[in-house]
Amino acid sequence: MRNDNYKKNLILLAMMGALVSGVTGCSDDDEYKQALEFSSDVEMPISGLAAGDAAEHGEQYDYSTLAVFDWKNYGDQTPKPRFGVVERHGDSATVVPLDQSIVNWPESEPRGNDLEAICQIDDTYYLAAESSYYDDGVTHQYGRLFLIERNPTQGTLYSGLSVSAIYSLTATPSDYDEKSFEGLACARSDSNDGSYNILLGDRTSGDLYWDKIQPMADITSDTTQVLDLKPVGNIQAPTEWGTSRNISDLFYTEQWHYLYGVASLDPEDDNAPEGSTEPSATMYKSAKAFYLESDTFMQGLESSPHEVAIEAVHSFSNHKIEGITAYGLTGGIFYGSDDDTDANEYGLVKVQ
Repeated sequence: MRNDNYKKNLILLAMMGALVSGVTGCSDDDEYKQALEFSSDVEMPISGLAAGDAAEHGEQYDYSTLAVFDWKNYGDQTPKPRFGVVERHGDSATVVPLDQSIVNWPESEPRGNDLEAICQIDDTYYLAAESSYYDDGVTHQYGRLFLIERNPTQGTLYSGLSVSAIYSLTATPSDYDEKSFEGLACARSDSNDGSYNILLGDRTSGDLYWDKIQPMADITSDTTQVLDLKPVGNIQAPTEWGTSRNISDLFYTEQWHYLYGVASLDPEDDNAPEGSTEPSATMYKSAKAFYLESDTFMQGLESSPHEVAIEAVHSFSNHKIEGITAYGLTGGIFYGSDDDTDANEYGLVKVQ
């Protein structure tokens, strides 16, 4: 749903890749893959990623992504940025935090707390999710999703963001005391009524939940919209992957019709394999086609929740990947790690 020039650029890139592989064989396809893929050290830990902007420089396509950070609303973390732009420059990347002064949070609401995931609705809107609720012993706080608005013109992410609508996970927060939602995917519903289907994934249990939202209608409301999340199955990473979190992020695009995700290992997790000392992660995709945009498909999962079979597509050593996103026609997925240090990794791997 990007502008026409952007679509033309991506289509041209995809056609060039197809022509190269079709005319000269696998070796040139490997060269295209090598030119597309990269990895770079970055200082900022990344908790979630969504598509940002694209810029064309000759034959080099540099893409930026919009990242979320999981800073909390206490102590010296409170004023820290919740969003940032990750710029790709060839084989390197830079994370540029967006200062809180250019993010318009509602005066009646505290700033985002522990943002763990973000997905792109369209050229103008994103949906960002807090991990869950915080129980301070008196009340449950947070547990929100934010509809984030940007200037849709390519290259204007730095002009600022605004919260246009707020969603609450549930009317009964205690239901999610044990949940930590780190996966979020979204797709325009095929019902053609302006609604979007959203999918949330709990990191430890791997449980999946879905609901529908009406972003354009919700913007005009002055009240927080309460979600009605329904279970639709779960994802379980194989034991041999050696991970402690079944879902560290989710990504879906109707161009591919597969659900992508990441399972990760944090050695400090209570359920981490014995002897674990370094983080790691495995990117996976659903073994069968997935149709988040289809109301009929999602309602079928709701009526009969089951485990979503997955298969590994890429493994990462020494990094806890928590954010993934893609620009569909390139066949590549951007990833970012949150290693709880200032030595994190950002890059792109070709998966299609």
